[in-house]
Amino acid sequence: MNYKDFGALVNKTRAVLKNLGVEEFSKVGIISNNRWEWAAVACASYSMNATIVPMYEAQLPDDWTYILNDSGCVALFCATETIFDQVNKQVLPSTPSVKSTLCFDAPHGEEYAFSTILDRADENSTVIEPSADDLADLIYTSGTTGKPKGVELTHNNLVSNVKSAVRTMVDDPRDFLSEEDRTLAFLPWAHSYGQTCELWGCMSQGASMGIGRGVPHILEDLQHVQPTILFAVPTLYKRIYDGVHNMMESSSSLRKGMMKSALDLGRQRADAEAGMRSPLGPFERLKLGVLDKVILEKIRARFGGNLKHAFVAGAACPAEVLDFMDDLGIPVCEGYGLTETSPIIAINTPENRRNGFVGRPISGVEVFIMNEGKEVGLGEEGEICCVGDNVMRSYYNNQEATDEVISIAPDGVSRMFHTGDLGRMDDGYIKVTGRLKEQYKLENGKYIVPTPIEEAIGMSRFISQVVLFGANKPRNIVLLVPEWNAIRTELKMDNLSEEDLSNDKLVKSLIDAEIVANCWRLKKFEVPTKWAFVAPFTAANNMLTPKMSIRRHKVVQTYQDIIAQLYGEKEEESEEVQATA
Repeated sequence: MNYKDFGALVNKTRAVLKNLGVEEFSKVGIISNNRWEWAAVACASYSMNATIVPMYEAQLPDDWTYILNDSGCVALFCATETIFDQVNKQVLPSTPSVKSTLCFDAPHGEEYAFSTILDRADENSTVIEPSADDLADLIYTSGTTGKPKGVELTHNNLVSNVKSAVRTMVDDPRDFLSEEDRTLAFLPWAHSYGQTCELWGCMSQGASMGIGRGVPHILEDLQHVQPTILFAVPTLYKRIYDGVHNMMESSSSLRKGMMKSALDLGRQRADAEAGMRSPLGPFERLKLGVLDKVILEKIRARFGGNLKHAFVAGAACPAEVLDFMDDLGIPVCEGYGLTETSPIIAINTPENRRNGFVGRPISGVEVFIMNEGKEVGLGEEGEICCVGDNVMRSYYNNQEATDEVISIAPDGVSRMFHTGDLGRMDDGYIKVTGRLKEQYKLENGKYIVPTPIEEAIGMSRFISQVVLFGANKPRNIVLLVPEWNAIRTELKMDNLSEEDLSNDKLVKSLIDAEIVANCWRLKKFEVPTKWAFVAPFTAANNMLTPKMSIRRHKVVQTYQDIIAQLYGEKEEESEEVQATA
């Protein structure tokens, strides 16, 4: 679909909205994964000075009900007939503000089908141009710690963030992103990262998007779309990292040696380009050229073969994974932000990157590291706070929550947003070290920040998800979701069930060794002394938010018996606990 055709569909969608009773300042709900209709409804709403309220298909009907009532949506668009039926039976009886509901996937000809109403619409509907301070989005946070809060993002919030981010990359934005570029859009546009950075960022430069079919199809969709630029969360890059290392460990000694040599030479090339070592010599360049063709090019092909550079945000990306992508010849730029900051606060650029740091503040955004109401010095840790046009207007209908995160900056004038993240500044680069609310004390008074410990353990190719516990306890323990396929391959136990593997002493020894190997940089009191296997954390079991963040309190509720056993059982009984888990 080209921009001209999309523009015509936006015009007709605006007429649909008007016929549904949408007016200036109305709220329009969307329960849908990414699709052209999502973008058309959003653009049409903006052009009527109405506000979109995006929701996830993976959310529960109770979540939709709460958000629709809190926001006061007057119209609602549902992606599938299954969702449409759920909404009619379980949501609409309790959401009196919603007057009209349409379904994107309903068969053409049905009165509730979006396509049916679109066909009847007039392309010449009136535009109501919004002002910079009018509300564009009302995005509800995932609710990892309680009820979702509606983040008010104005047109100025979104536009300033797009412009600042693109201009931070290069002097001429067209050198970074142009109509020749293409992304694979699998990050949900219902979240500010996917929406601002990808949807509006790419549209602002005339780039194109192939819309992904969902997480299970990512690797296949990359082959179809062959993106030149990619916006992703760490999980995708970690999946490639683990896949390559699993392949390497199970290969013949000759192929394993070639793969290691290719990655080592790729590391030397990356270090040379960063000015950290002298350039490769003639023989090294020749050897790398051969190994690149035989090894690295095939790994890059997993991303479609055309990827120039990529971005990662949404959670911390392990430095080992970022280094690995550099070794392949695909620079990945880590960024940082929150829904409340539209979302970008800081970002690494292809020309100026520092792995392990989330980059420098984008233009127009100023960052302060605060501790007990005072700005700390360079290199000192504190809460990351920011000032700029990217800072949300407020939390909708929640002044108390707004006052908790907005204060006056050290300049005595500007509105400053408190991220709740711990971090420090080094030569203008920001390093995020954990979440304030997740920080806890052990029984002995030692402070624990779980994120870096979980990241270290999660680097094991035998472990897919990690949650650490230890608040007011004598020591840390950890719940692990295993990568069974990698464990089976490593231990040559293809015929054993997951239950049998859980009880196997070789598996226990393997995981014990992985924890020791990956936690060597940590302090002794930080390293968990016991662990248990548990089932995967998913959106379906309500332990993952739609943007793939772990709901720690839900994990605690679900596995409180196992956690209690890990703390309460005698040492010799720990294997039985793991088998039970």
